[in-house]
Amino acid sequence: MAQQQRRRPSSERRPSSSSSTNRSRRRAPAHAAPARHASSTRRPASQASYRTRRDSSAYAAQVRRQPKRRGSALPIIVAVVALLLVGLLAFLFLRSCGKGEGSTGGSSAQDQATVEQAQQDGQAGTEGDASGSASKKNKDGSVDIDLLMVGDILYHYQVRMSGLKADGSRNYDHVFAHVLDELKGKDIKVLNQETPLGGPVYQGSAPDGYDGYPEFNGPQEIGDAEVKAGFNVALKATNHAMDHSGSFSDPYTLVRSEQQFWASEHPEMAVIGQAKLDDEDSTVNDVYVFEKDGFKVALLNYTQDLNGNEGFDTLGVVSMLEEDHVRETMAKARELADMIVVFPHWGEEYNLEPVEMQYEWAQLFVDEGADVIIGNHPHVIEPVTVLEGEDGNKVPCYWSTGNFISTSPSDESLVGGIAEVTLHKDADGTCSVTSAEFKPVISHIGLDENMTTYLITDWTDELASTNYLNTEMNPDTDNTTLTPEWAASFCTQVLGSDYDTKSGTIKLDV
Repeated sequence: MAQQQRRRPSSERRPSSSSSTNRSRRRAPAHAAPARHASSTRRPASQASYRTRRDSSAYAAQVRRQPKRRGSALPIIVAVVALLLVGLLAFLFLRSCGKGEGSTGGSSAQDQATVEQAQQDGQAGTEGDASGSASKKNKDGSVDIDLLMVGDILYHYQVRMSGLKADGSRNYDHVFAHVLDELKGKDIKVLNQETPLGGPVYQGSAPDGYDGYPEFNGPQEIGDAEVKAGFNVALKATNHAMDHSGSFSDPYTLVRSEQQFWASEHPEMAVIGQAKLDDEDSTVNDVYVFEKDGFKVALLNYTQDLNGNEGFDTLGVVSMLEEDHVRETMAKARELADMIVVFPHWGEEYNLEPVEMQYEWAQLFVDEGADVIIGNHPHVIEPVTVLEGEDGNKVPCYWSTGNFISTSPSDESLVGGIAEVTLHKDADGTCSVTSAEFKPVISHIGLDENMTTYLITDWTDELASTNYLNTEMNPDTDNTTLTPEWAASFCTQVLGSDYDTKSGTIKLDV
């Protein structure tokens, strides 16, 4: 297989590093603890005692003649002390209840440390998915990790313009607004950040100051929306990873700008598939490991090419689909983690079937210990299947998840999908994939906040009638005629008879 694959010349390769894997997590800002509800316990008001006053002098004289009673005030004192004790106990009880409520938000120093550690381990919920940090081991001591991945994030001109406001600011929350429920409860939420987010480091050729096809650059507010939606892993080993590298004296201008953005603004986002330029200890052979309750999952990302810009990556920053590199990083992943998920950027664009090189690489991944394979790059969905390893283990393989958001030039490329798997580790350490499914989505083409993505089951004829591909913004693209009926038929064609058009899901037999 090594002879059949295109491998980078040794002069372009980065020397193998023997440094330890960079497993450190950047600390995410801890969520603010909810205000503690202070419970104040008030003592019951004492009832006023009244003495009947006698005007009769005889009665008064009789009272004066009676012997004085010693200790007559003792019962009153005992009663008052008892009331004070009851009040104190009630106050302490209510206060302890208040502390119990506050501790779930990390109000004490110990709780705060626990929350911060959970964020470092990639377990804490992000905005849009507050349930992520609440996951615990199952009653039998086993642990489940739910992983989700969406396909290519392509910020073409019309997509970029959808977030531009009248005051010049940008916001892209609308792109993810209709898939937020799908993200909830997932531990690992992956997106393929296909196009660079270099931000305004130069004036681009498009009217909005950025660049589209064939070499991209987009606004960093896109990353803000991705994190807000709940994504916590971004793939950066793509064929566009070194876009515009020949336009600057420093070929890593866009790469460095985007890496600095993620590190400074969203350190909780795990950005994989590239070495970190500003970290001298980081190498392309580093392996990212997500951990939850002692269950460790390694995530690996490789790309088959850099659109002809391979020669500009003189430092070997981008993780390439090269046999030696793949075998080395997968061997390291086996040592560090319980399970391995591979995200290859492979195949042929707009091809509805995997090509020979995908089959060959998939076999190598399985032989090297991959438990799940989720691919992208073709810009259309391809079939999903289950491969089998030498020991009989079943490996779900998603050949291509297609596009998540784009204005690509065909109806086929407006249909993407969400891959979802559940990874399981028994109390005795045995690991397996317990569920795997695929749910198609539609890039809904619109202006302003109407540019968004729907699950195929949520996309109606009424919505289809409002699809608007602005051909002035996209002169090389025909207006779309996509309809729900056609989309359902197309998914059945690609995914096969096991695809359920009513639920919009295909489930794999794992």
